[in-house]
Amino acid sequence: MTKNHHKRRGQKITQVQLRELGSKLVARHRNFYVYVIFGFLAAVINIVCFLLFHNAWKIPVIYANTIAFIISNLASFSFNKHGVFIQNVDKKHGVVYQLCLFFIYRIISLIPDNLIMLVGISWLHWNSFFVIDQILVGIFNYLTTKSIFLNTSNKFAKKFKDHFNKR
Repeated sequence: MTKNHHKRRGQKITQVQLRELGSKLVARHRNFYVYVIFGFLAAVINIVCFLLFHNAWKIPVIYANTIAFIISNLASFSFNKHGVFIQNVDKKHGVVYQLCLFFIYRIISLIPDNLIMLVGISWLHWNSFFVIDQILVGIFNYLTTKSIFLNTSNKFAKKFKDHFNKR
């Protein structure tokens, strides 16, 4: 909120003030909003691939989910690198480093992803469970992806960078 948000009771906020506040909010959280749009697109790619592999081609759940995971995450990496995180980006590391770290984080998220899919679809027979799965995995992925592309630091990325630079 702005410094002037402490108004006296009964005093109305004007449309100009409301627009200004809205503009600041959108600008502040731009990466998240764009990530949600591209994340939705990546989730659609994941779901379509999974349905194609599992339902049409009769590939078992774990394999179908893993193949869909790889395809959608390659698309997601491209979306994030070129469309989402375009300001305050990490220019010190190359594409190979970012792709490796991106997939390490995504593989970490694949474990609960596969467990959720296995329990939800195979055991409970809730065929629409992959929507819940995509939301939970998406939240984790946003937080980790943000740390890859932006000039921020975290312990895991620093350890990975040190290991990667030794080679």
